[in-house]
Amino acid sequence: MALVTGGGTGIGLGIARALAAEGYDLVLASRSVEHLEAGRRALEGSGARVESAPTDVRDPAQVERAIERTRAAYGRLDLLVNNAAGNFLAPAESISPNGWAAVVRIVLDGTFHCSRAAFPLLRVAPAPAIVNVVASYAWMAGPGTAH
Repeated sequence: MALVTGGGTGIGLGIARALAAEGYDLVLASRSVEHLEAGRRALEGSGARVESAPTDVRDPAQVERAIERTRAAYGRLDLLVNNAAGNFLAPAESISPNGWAAVVRIVLDGTFHCSRAAFPLLRVAPAPAIVNVVASYAWMAGPGTAH
């Protein structure tokens, strides 16, 4: 059973599809209810049971609710995929302190909040795992990739 943040679209939805094909049941987490519903529809017929959890990973209380929803629905968590992101292309000199903080709060703080909240369920899983998805900019930067 896997929880995928940013799971309603893009890479997160692709990961969810791959996990469903491997037999995982899922909880998709996203700030956007519309993205969650689109993700659920995209996974219909995959054979996976799919729950959704509207979650802003910057808010520890919302993350705790997503983990509780996971526990209530499945009683366990085997895999956490920290995929939520908020990057945007911009020259460094044009990024405001608020813009910078928004990215850090989603990517760094959100990963911490989700991992920390998931530990009690992962701790008792037979083969627990956390996968942290990062942008390739960490290894190969380019214009507009200051964060």
